[in-house]
Amino acid sequence: METTNTLITQIKKMALPGEVQQITGTSLLVKNLFLFLCNQSDCPIDLILLCRKDGMILSCRYATPGDDLSGHTLDLDRLKDAEDLQLFKVSDDYIIAAVCPREKSAVLSDLQKDFQTLLGIIEQDETSSRHLLHCLNSVKNAISIYDENATLLYANTSFCKDLSIPNLEDALGRNINDVIRDIGAKIHSMEDNSSSLKMMDVLKNGEEVIDWEIRIESTEGQKESKLVSNDMYPVVDETGKVTGMVELTHSRQQDIKRTRKIMGFAAEYTFDDIVGTSKAIKEKIRTAKEYANSPFNFLITGESGVGKELFAQSIHNYSPRHKGPFVALNCANFSDGLIESELFGYVGGAFTGASKNGQIGKFELADGGTLFLDEVGELPLHFQSKLLRVLETWMVTRIGSSKQIPVNVRLITATNRNLAEMVEEGLFRQDLYYRLQVLTLEIPPLRERKDDLALLSDSFLNQAAAPYLDTPKILSSQAKKVLMSYDWPGNVRELRNVITRATVLSKSKIISKETLEESIASKGYMLKAISTDTPAERVKQKLTEIDNAYTSLLKEALELTAGNKKEAAELIGVSRNTFYRMLEKYGE
Repeated sequence: METTNTLITQIKKMALPGEVQQITGTSLLVKNLFLFLCNQSDCPIDLILLCRKDGMILSCRYATPGDDLSGHTLDLDRLKDAEDLQLFKVSDDYIIAAVCPREKSAVLSDLQKDFQTLLGIIEQDETSSRHLLHCLNSVKNAISIYDENATLLYANTSFCKDLSIPNLEDALGRNINDVIRDIGAKIHSMEDNSSSLKMMDVLKNGEEVIDWEIRIESTEGQKESKLVSNDMYPVVDETGKVTGMVELTHSRQQDIKRTRKIMGFAAEYTFDDIVGTSKAIKEKIRTAKEYANSPFNFLITGESGVGKELFAQSIHNYSPRHKGPFVALNCANFSDGLIESELFGYVGGAFTGASKNGQIGKFELADGGTLFLDEVGELPLHFQSKLLRVLETWMVTRIGSSKQIPVNVRLITATNRNLAEMVEEGLFRQDLYYRLQVLTLEIPPLRERKDDLALLSDSFLNQAAAPYLDTPKILSSQAKKVLMSYDWPGNVRELRNVITRATVLSKSKIISKETLEESIASKGYMLKAISTDTPAERVKQKLTEIDNAYTSLLKEALELTAGNKKEAAELIGVSRNTFYRMLEKYGE
């Protein structure tokens, strides 16, 4: 007995200084089986230990009551050197160590055999289950299963990776809140900024929740936070009682990739698709290629229809970001209230009419690639400061949330308006203007590169014939003269539409002068009048359009503020002095 007490003292010295681990999962099942066999045995054992192969003590029993060493870890190599201690290998995973009289060792051997038999039965019954679990471990999405009390019953490898769980066995059989606390993590909902787990509502109400976004953060601040979405499905028995829950987790990048695929965020065109051999267009292509490899913001200017998005897509495909997404947004297509949600996204229920699952913004969708903002001059003044903030920090915050999301985006903007003039008028922020136009490219109108008209028209004739697998039609010599005499105020876009229309209208393979003139006239332009307009007349016409727009803006601002000029100035984002100057110039 003295030898046993000495051995126990040695084992305590080895085990007690170490950290105690909770016995869970399969280890807990094996421990209970072992205790059952020990209770059934009449073996006079002075000391018996059941250990895992890593040295963790699952069960410790000895004749004299004392400290419970279960959960402590031993150095098995040192244990093998202990005198009077018999070791029995039960399997590759478990070892029995015992002190008992030699004449009774046969009883201990029988205990070993019975234990091996029970483990073998379990192993045989679990073959199919193990295969299933192995398959689930191959899934890149995190999968976890809980009982009605939020006790973790199963988790695959991806789940452990997402939460940085070092040992799954130590997590199984424990409440998920305790698991999260012990690994040093915090869970924040991107939907309502809550730190409570949404799964508790699922277990309570029995209603599934789809695409619930959360941010996983380390309390130690050493690990990068992760943004993931959870799908939570309650498990209900035949009486309707919730007995557990299955949770599937997908990463933010998976969500973004899925959205990109559905919405087709990719750049289709390259510089090879830009048709033209004129000196003007070749110079612009050369400059654009030089700019493409830089990381700086890019402003493309030019009249409507000159092909600004064609250049934007070409720049993206020529840049180091060509494997990333190309996300385009026309700022003129969204009202003041919607442009922010489109670019930054929102959490569920952030405003009336918002999707309950929220929405990923264009900045996030463009992460790692290019965001193209067309008609950037149409951005409302109140939003311009928010866009400027993003360009300074490269962090976005969804509407209804306080969490900032980092983005890595190359911004290309385009406009057919004079932003410098808008800055002078107080309609565009000067600081944003300088931030956008680090690199600039002005695309010349078609009337300034008429040398490209023949090539462009041939290209559009081929495109018009392609859907019908037909031989392309050609322009008569007289039609070509009309082509060259017209100023093309709608630029390349108008030329494409006119050629397509002429192809449809022409009854023969040769498009006549009359057919081409009819195609131009049906566009809404008077051929003779436009072709004789002087540059000064065109500028005057545009200035009139701008004046009308400013007049309408001032009138609407005053109506919304019941005539209060101070409030109206604040509404459109200009100083009171600037507002009075605008009233003097544009007021009716």
